Amino acid sequence: MRVVTGLVILGASALPLRAAAATNWTVIAGGHPADNSVYANGFYPRELTIQVGDTITWQFQGFHNVSFLSGATPPQFAIKDGDKMYANPQVLFRAGGNTYDGVGFRNSGTPQGDTPFSYSLTFTKPGRYEYACTIHAGMAGVVNVVRDPVAETPAAALGRGRAEQAASLAAATNAYQSLNPERNGSNITVRLVGSREDRYSILRFTREPLSISVGTTVTWTVNDPFEIHTVTFTNGDEHLEFIIPVPQPNGPPKLELNAAVLTPTIKTSYDGAGFVNSGLLFPAGNPANLPSSFSLTFTKPGRYEYWCLVHKDAGQRGIIIVK
Repeated sequence: MRVVTGLVILGASALPLRAAAATNWTVIAGGHPADNSVYANGFYPRELTIQVGDTITWQFQGFHNVSFLSGATPPQFAIKDGDKMYANPQVLFRAGGNTYDGVGFRNSGTPQGDTPFSYSLTFTKPGRYEYACTIHAGMAGVVNVVRDPVAETPAAALGRGRAEQAASLAAATNAYQSLNPERNGSNITVRLVGSREDRYSILRFTREPLSISVGTTVTWTVNDPFEIHTVTFTNGDEHLEFIIPVPQPNGPPKLELNAAVLTPTIKTSYDGAGFVNSGLLFPAGNPANLPSSFSLTFTKPGRYEYWCLVHKDAGQRGIIIVK
């Protein structure tokens, strides 16, 4: 239960209030089980009330950022330079100072590799400050900064956050256990799902290998509000990467988005030979009307492996067995 400072005025002055000295708080960004099958796409706790001068440290459990935009438009993930696309440094790298008063752009940057990653920011002015992960649209949190002491302790807030995170992961696990392709004669739909309300994404195509007959058409549709995906039959090439670091003489590398991953192939049928790729698939109903589904008809018996190249490191692989 959230406790606001106004309770003191309403007669709750008997509640123990923490000292006025600056305090450190912890918020968890994301979360996932060991097999990476589901992801919690949220900040936990979602909303936090702190005192002026306090510091929040975000502990990252997944590929996210913490961005305070101060009312500005979120930066795009991809930017064009010549004939190539690159990941936007404003999304992936740290920006701004260590304090925030509601003005300017602050960004944590993103985790690099498996090294534990955190980000701290000290709040110097009262206000209600919304922030977001600009990688996962709709993943957002709120920091309320007040002058008076607050009743909730950092330990209680972290416990509340862990409970919220556990609820997201439980909802995701339940959804994953009931994940089944939709069959309609010779057409099958595989939905890539998530929930904005429960703050999760499922990073798997199907729970089990999908068994179909020759001539079946499979359609993959993204019904996840947070994630983008690909459906890619690599023909055995396991070295395709979504992001390719390009060293620079000065500063960090430029992060090129692999054109082979971005670009859809023209094939509409598959016999197990060659490279077939959907290109990037976006959440259905996205404002830019970007593609959200991909269909492929299977014409030859075999066992075919495919990947989401965006989430290959999370193990998002599918198997189709054609009989």
